[in-house]
Amino acid sequence: MKTSYHVIASAGISLGYQAAMHSWPATLGCFLSGVLIDIDHYVEYCIFQKKFPFRYKDLVDFCNDAKITKQYLIFHAYELMLIFWFLIYYLDLGVVWTGIALGLTTHMILDQWSNPIKPLYYFMVFRIRNNFIKTKMLSERYFQQGATNA
Repeated sequence: MKTSYHVIASAGISLGYQAAMHSWPATLGCFLSGVLIDIDHYVEYCIFQKKFPFRYKDLVDFCNDAKITKQYLIFHAYELMLIFWFLIYYLDLGVVWTGIALGLTTHMILDQWSNPIKPLYYFMVFRIRNNFIKTKMLSERYFQQGATNA
């Protein structure tokens, strides 16, 4: 999903969370986490390209580049999200941490729904079993029309 859509979705979810929880720090955490989870795309760019993508177009082109055969996306993992929710519940971490988890969860759900990936893509175990090889993890739709997001 495009970053601009994540910004819009995160703003909407965050405002709803603000209305329910009346906590601006929690609202800010929800918004920022819903957008900044994509930092793992930047990390991969830096590792593979050995430089920082100062232009957003460079990052998008990198994500869509068929020559880049592996994709790790370390923060996009349902396993990590489940552990995070468990810790929030078990340790009673409060509304700020819950807001952060809500932003991350919303981002992942939107990515799952909109990106041309196989259904299990956001499970780290699935990616490990497929040796992080893009052709094994992305759907046919990706290769037919190409990805449109970073």
